[in-house]
Amino acid sequence: MEKFKYITNITSEELENSVVIPCINERGEHCILIKNSIFKSISTVFSTDNLIFQLDTVLHSNHEDYYFHIITATKIDPYSIAQFEVIYEYIFRKITEPIEGYRLNALITSIEDYFRTTPDVNLTNLQIGVFGELLTIKYLYDSGYENIINKYHDNFNSKHDVEINDHVRIEIKTSTSEKRIHTFKHNQISRTDVKVYICSLLLEQSKEGLSLLELFDKVISLYKDPDAILALEKLKKRCNVTDGNCGLRFSYEKALNDFKIFDAENLPKIISDIPKGVTNIKYDVDCAIADSLNISDFVEFLKEKCQ
Repeated sequence: MEKFKYITNITSEELENSVVIPCINERGEHCILIKNSIFKSISTVFSTDNLIFQLDTVLHSNHEDYYFHIITATKIDPYSIAQFEVIYEYIFRKITEPIEGYRLNALITSIEDYFRTTPDVNLTNLQIGVFGELLTIKYLYDSGYENIINKYHDNFNSKHDVEINDHVRIEIKTSTSEKRIHTFKHNQISRTDVKVYICSLLLEQSKEGLSLLELFDKVISLYKDPDAILALEKLKKRCNVTDGNCGLRFSYEKALNDFKIFDAENLPKIISDIPKGVTNIKYDVDCAIADSLNISDFVEFLKEKCQ
């Protein structure tokens, strides 16, 4: 992260030429200055549990006036500061031109959404599932299908984890059992309108294994899009993974060795017609009964047909 300098050390040249300036105010609070596109001096101030927003503020330096909006963190503990640095890095650094105060509303909503994100209750299951998803993304990326990072979690409400295109989807299933048995919703693997592939992972906890935090860092380093990075940061927060809490650890090499891909058409499933009015059907499927696909061939298929 770029270093936040004290506001008194910001030069007139920076105030004149910079659009976004991270700084620390005289009270020791972290702030972000965003240049206003209009010379407006009637300031509006409002606050949330975590932030203070000062729109249309005038800063005075060396007998000159500079017009900025100021966003200030209300808490100065290390965790809150780290969160504030994240929103600077992945939200505000995207701003390249001065903007009017009303245009900050969408950004303010994104910021509050990030600060409101709280860890899930069932952290163990969440961390296991997310570890499998991130490992799959990195594995397919390293195997040659680099476009996978643009397909993961475009839509968190999707029935499948990855939508490659209108016709191809990937569902990622992870288990810490020795058996390759996963729970599916019936409409995840019985689709006729789209082609569904299943990535199946078996994880083994290990004190010397790769932590979820380390895996997050590896995957995030693959991205350049700030919106995608922020989405991953939100997911990390839901998993309660921080520098002080690295999350579960799993044997990375074993996970890669046990990585399998299946065509959903070949999996055991209910094939009879579902009675009208019956919904939310789910059941366990032993994927080991089906033949797995050759991973290299699958990657080539994605590269050739699904860019």
